[in-house]
Amino acid sequence: MSTFYFKTLILGNPDTTHFFVARAFDGPGEDKNTYFSWYKEIKVVENTCDLEINVITKIYADLDEMIPMADGIIYFINPLIEEESEILKMVIPDIFSVKHDIPLIIIFYDQNGIIPVSVNDLLTEVWVKYPNFEAFVNLNPKEFHQVLQALCMAMISGETPLNIENAWMRFPIFIQMANIYYDNKNYFYAAQAVRKAALIAEIYKKEEYFIFSEQAAYLFSKINLYLEASNILNDIDVQKSKNFKNLYVEAMIREGNINFNKQEFDLAAKNYERAGQWASIELLEKEIINEAFKLAITSWISACKVENAFKILDTLPHTEAIQLLKEFLEKIKAAAEFLIKSKKYKLGKEQLYLAIDRFQSKSLSDGLKELTTQLTEILIQIFKTQVSSDELYAASDTYDEIENMWESYNVEQSDLDVTLKALISSFLDRYNFGIATILINKLNSLMLKQDLTKLSAEVEDKFKTAKKKEIEENIKKGVKILSEFVKAELDIIVDMNNKKIQETEEFKKQKKYLKGAKHLQDHAEFLKKIGKKEIMNLILKKSLDVLLEGYLYEEFFITFKSLSKDNKTRYLKEVFPIYLDKLKEIDTLENYQRIDRVLESSNSLYRKSELYDESKEISFIFIENIKTEAIKTLKLEETLLGIKKANELLKKAYTIISSTNFENKGQININFDSVYERIAEISINEGDLPSALKYNDKIENKAIKSEIHKKIDSLETKRSAIRTRRVEEDREGEILNERLSIIENKGRDARGDRDSEFKKRKALKRAYFNAALNNITNQEFKKAIDVYKETITRLTNSQKYNLAGVSLAVISLLLIHENKLQEIKQSLEETIRNLAGLGKLFSETFAVTLVEYSLQLKKFQEETKFKQALNFYKNLPLFEEELNLLRVLLGEEITEEETEKKLTREEVGKLSRLSIELDQNFGKLQSEMEGEDAEKESLFRKRNAMKRRFYKSILDLLKLHKFKESAIKYIELTGTFSKRGDFRSGSFLMLLHGLCLLKANEPYISIIQNLDLFLNGLGRNKKLVSDTYNIRLIQVLINVKMNSLEQYLPKIKNMLEVLPLFEEEKQLLDLES
Repeated sequence: MSTFYFKTLILGNPDTTHFFVARAFDGPGEDKNTYFSWYKEIKVVENTCDLEINVITKIYADLDEMIPMADGIIYFINPLIEEESEILKMVIPDIFSVKHDIPLIIIFYDQNGIIPVSVNDLLTEVWVKYPNFEAFVNLNPKEFHQVLQALCMAMISGETPLNIENAWMRFPIFIQMANIYYDNKNYFYAAQAVRKAALIAEIYKKEEYFIFSEQAAYLFSKINLYLEASNILNDIDVQKSKNFKNLYVEAMIREGNINFNKQEFDLAAKNYERAGQWASIELLEKEIINEAFKLAITSWISACKVENAFKILDTLPHTEAIQLLKEFLEKIKAAAEFLIKSKKYKLGKEQLYLAIDRFQSKSLSDGLKELTTQLTEILIQIFKTQVSSDELYAASDTYDEIENMWESYNVEQSDLDVTLKALISSFLDRYNFGIATILINKLNSLMLKQDLTKLSAEVEDKFKTAKKKEIEENIKKGVKILSEFVKAELDIIVDMNNKKIQETEEFKKQKKYLKGAKHLQDHAEFLKKIGKKEIMNLILKKSLDVLLEGYLYEEFFITFKSLSKDNKTRYLKEVFPIYLDKLKEIDTLENYQRIDRVLESSNSLYRKSELYDESKEISFIFIENIKTEAIKTLKLEETLLGIKKANELLKKAYTIISSTNFENKGQININFDSVYERIAEISINEGDLPSALKYNDKIENKAIKSEIHKKIDSLETKRSAIRTRRVEEDREGEILNERLSIIENKGRDARGDRDSEFKKRKALKRAYFNAALNNITNQEFKKAIDVYKETITRLTNSQKYNLAGVSLAVISLLLIHENKLQEIKQSLEETIRNLAGLGKLFSETFAVTLVEYSLQLKKFQEETKFKQALNFYKNLPLFEEELNLLRVLLGEEITEEETEKKLTREEVGKLSRLSIELDQNFGKLQSEMEGEDAEKESLFRKRNAMKRRFYKSILDLLKLHKFKESAIKYIELTGTFSKRGDFRSGSFLMLLHGLCLLKANEPYISIIQNLDLFLNGLGRNKKLVSDTYNIRLIQVLINVKMNSLEQYLPKIKNMLEVLPLFEEEKQLLDLES
């Protein structure tokens, strides 16, 4: 089983082709701008075809490029439209002009219904006009696989496509056409027609299959296409097939003979060799094979390309190769002789070297002798030619080859003294005494050898004398030139130095210190390259001065490394007064880290150069800067972290002091009183008195130390007072714990009496509490408090102290809600005062005890316990409105069960059906969401490319939150894309249109009507587009919004986030606003 990969092109009316194929494959395909693509796997008998199917949808598609790249073509045509038939006639010549055969199938199809034309007439017209085409009529998209299978079979076999279902209809047409072609002596086309008839006969298992096959083979043989004839009979008559193969080989040999007789030896050799190779694979008849290879070898030798002849010999057995070499010796010699006569010495030399190498490897000594003698003659001719044309070195090499032939192959030597003398004289003329001496020793004549040796010695002596004199004169001239050059060079360098320094001064005036210094450094690098190191050091010092002037310390340290060792110390001494002044101003730099690095590097620089006195002065500046930074740090961070940082700085200062040998520490006045004073004050503020005392002891100034001690004593006094207050608070806490125990006991009793007490309150609800409860519901708390105060008076008058206490408790809740705690105490005291002797009975009720306990907790700011105390209010017989107020204070949710209770059975059923429908839609959208996410990046790139042309005005409106105007723009743009057939972009824009209208709070019905108008305007594409991800998503969103099913909104938002949105469009995803 094999797998084939083919590219198929579908042409015709774009609306028809895309509609048909999209229905056949149940999908719109992948949009490639000018065409849509599908990738399908088709099973054909035992083979598999992986097809890339491209449907052309734009008239400006480049068919000149796409047709040659196709392996097969399907063409859709409506025979009722004359224009489509004319276009087909124009396209067919383009298809025929391609170098390889492209199988083509025509599909007669009308998108509107059945074609009212005879199917037989349509098929016959195609089969007669275009025998190599196949046709289908009124094909249903579901049967499209038949067309693809027929096309795949044709692409695999190389034959014309054939629809097996109606092949029997083509059989008589092929026979009729074969007869017509035969009568007109068009044997090739007649053979093709008969072969196709034989193929149909084989499909339907007719006995005529064998007869038609032999007839087709006979017709191919009449035009010398013996191989085609053989292939046809391969499975029918093996002997006849073999006879045709023999005829095929003989035809190739005859072709070679024709070329040989025309002296086209290269072409003849190729034909003979091809015949031999083909026969060795297909026929295995040694006589034919040997004859073909012998003729090929003869032709290659005649073409003076013995290397190709030897390649053929390499493929033969060793014995046969040796025999053929012996046979072809005379031909090789004749070819070489021909080249000598033609004065093609170099080619003759190459051919003979190749032949000698082959004869030597096969140990054929007799033939080797003749070939080496012939090669020596060619080399002598080349040698004489090279000497006469003054090619001295080539002639010397050739003479070496001649000597090699004489010595290695015992070739008879020739006297070449005359030519050799001329070569030696030429070398002496060029003062090449080495090669001349070697060649003199190779002369045969002793007298000639002596004369040339004497001549060589005389010429060499004259040459040496002249050379010596020339050298002495050149030295004199060189010394003079060099002296002038040195002087001129120094003048040039001085001028260059002055020029560079002047240019640097200009940079300094413009405050471009780094540029000026770099300017001098580049010049110093140039001086270094030309070996002027002293001058280089001077220029580098100038560069360092510029960097110092510009406070560019980091670049200063880097450049300083380039100075030589002696110049480093000298420069540091010279520049120190200026350097020290600059360091005194270092606190003007932008941050302390840089100051620290500069001072540390400066100190290190002077110490490494053993300038210790200068280093002390730098260290003093360093310490002063550390003190300043420590005080600044403590001012910015008056915390323990600030103290830690200050201590780190002081530690560094002490390290510098210990490593620097200050002779008189008191004279330079190093102390850190200001730092320790600040640290002590921060420690006092942080309450860390031991640390404050520790740092105060380090202060040397007695007045400062005394002042700090006073602050510490004052803080200690305050702490004693705080400790006393805490003891009192602890006592109060114990009292509160006792009260809590009482509350818990009374709370349990109140919980047991709550139902009976609630019944009493409920009986009085209309007369006493309705107005107050309505006020609570309407959040008119002041009015509610007034009503409850009246109820307290009325209830106490009737000696209902428990219920009066509950009213006071509700008043306390209302005042807690309004954050008016003082008024609770006032209400409590006022009520007790009005009751006079009966006030004790009122005070001992659970509700009043609870209010008093809550007030005490607030007084001592016990918030946690206060929250717990509010929970005891639940033991009181409260109405629902009062309980809701309590729940608000406790931060609990107020449950609402009314909505569900008010729904009718019909409404519940409708809601259930809607939920099922939405879940189904979400499931389908979820399955497509991954594909949308995968294409998000490519779709965004496509949108971004059109951003300026189409979207800029819309995005500007979205920035201004003009959603309604943006929606209008989107729906206008939808029409533009739909006209271009880009329905995917159109559906996406409709989704954005709907989101804009939702943000603009437009009625849902407007969005639904606009969607219907858009879809109805698409005609036959309505079904395809209405089922897209974008359209279904906006429809689901409208459904959710209309039915107030907000729980689905997060899921919809996730599905919207996979879309290729611009930044300005992402605000449309806020679905809840």
